[in-house]
Amino acid sequence: MAATGTKEAILNSLLEDARYWQGLREYVYDLNMPLLLNPNESPLPCRETPAEFEAINSSFSSQIHALFETLHDFESLSETKGKTEGKTEDVDEYIRKDGLIPIIRINNQSFDRYPHCLHRNFHSRRLSLRDPATLPQLWRVSELRLFSAPDYSANIDFENVRPVSLRLPLELASRLPALRSLDCPWLWERMPVAFRPRTLRHFARPWEGPWRDERHEFGRAVRELHEHMPTSLVAARLWFWKPNAFYVDEDQSIEMPDLVRPDDADPLSLGLRTVASHLEQFDLRAFLTPDLFRAPVTWPRMKRLRVEFHPWCPDGTWYFVGPRGENPHPDGGFEITREHHYPPVAPNEQDDEMDEEYVEDEGDEEEEERRTDMFRTEPLPRKIEPLLLAFAGALKGMPALEEAELFAYLAWQPSEERQRAYEDSGEAPYNQDCAIYRWGVSYAPGKNGGNGLLTWQVGSWRPHEDVIQSFKALGGEGSEVEITWKPFEFTDKRDEDLRAFH
Repeated sequence: MAATGTKEAILNSLLEDARYWQGLREYVYDLNMPLLLNPNESPLPCRETPAEFEAINSSFSSQIHALFETLHDFESLSETKGKTEGKTEDVDEYIRKDGLIPIIRINNQSFDRYPHCLHRNFHSRRLSLRDPATLPQLWRVSELRLFSAPDYSANIDFENVRPVSLRLPLELASRLPALRSLDCPWLWERMPVAFRPRTLRHFARPWEGPWRDERHEFGRAVRELHEHMPTSLVAARLWFWKPNAFYVDEDQSIEMPDLVRPDDADPLSLGLRTVASHLEQFDLRAFLTPDLFRAPVTWPRMKRLRVEFHPWCPDGTWYFVGPRGENPHPDGGFEITREHHYPPVAPNEQDDEMDEEYVEDEGDEEEEERRTDMFRTEPLPRKIEPLLLAFAGALKGMPALEEAELFAYLAWQPSEERQRAYEDSGEAPYNQDCAIYRWGVSYAPGKNGGNGLLTWQVGSWRPHEDVIQSFKALGGEGSEVEITWKPFEFTDKRDEDLRAFH
């Protein structure tokens, strides 16, 4: 049963589920946003005001506190029940012996009457937890799952989604001393969607200032909290961005922001490097730089490592170029400024212009299409090889390793103009309009003195010899690394975990 509401309602729901299932293992908590009222006589302003956001954030934080405080009471009741009955079977307490899994589903923003202006449907400011150190410690929680509840009726999967601070998973984990697994299948990062109308690009813009600030905040949070991470934590799934499984919808020709400046290294990648040092299993999907693997890497517990990186690098450059070397904006991303890259909080001329233009174009069905331009399918050696070298070097710091992989999904779905130019020249690199495939490298150390196995799935491309030799050196004395080159496997959509948001 999914629960929400007051502490009393949460506790009643917990007890009801525990009795029904004869001991509780999973508990779903729906964290709701306050309903926003939008009366005809006094409609909501175009942009959310700071006061409105603070009210939403206060409600969000209060619900997290209420959940933890009630779970603490529930743990006490479960312990009392077990001692009173003096039994030892799994079902004698309210909580199963293998621990409790709270599943926090963050529901979308809702309105009593949806605003006509689309500015209210897309959010860049992130909700945060107040006074995290005052949360009670929960000793019976063995796994925590945290994600936005999917809205399958939405045309855009992040519409009305309230993003949450990247600090939150770390703050919650620090209050769970028996935590073994942390599961966050989307941490609210996203690329700009390649909409044709500039109005939709404007409404759905991932504002670069809050995006950059949040990545830097994650780095600070790791430095502050990693010593408070539970020693029991062995597994994590942290997927920072969420791809669309059924179509590609990016424009790889536009100029992107530099999310690293003013730092010299990417704070999010460095923070993840520290997080990984606690783990045995790490399933990571993120916008990454080689700083994730910056030497010296000391991950003594790591057994299974799965890292998906995006073809775009958060310094504003790309790891891949087009088949003809196409690489718009090769010198890096634009600098983020306070004046131009933060969402406004008051009426302004550009918002008024976009609202008026959107109303005028609403009846034009063609303008609702996306303007996809996915053409970056060839590795750019000066970008991709430092990442591969850093990955190879990091593997040396994982003595317990059983398997590791580093990969990206590439797609060929160029713009109409680019597609036409390739067809006119007779040099189309693929015999299909849309091609999606996996590009990467995996490594499995040899067992009992046997040879390790290195598998490249990079098509006809080959890295420089020093990259190959850095992986061969992993074999050590008395063993070698066998190398396999696999062809691409083309697909019409990505493989996705269908249970990630359940």
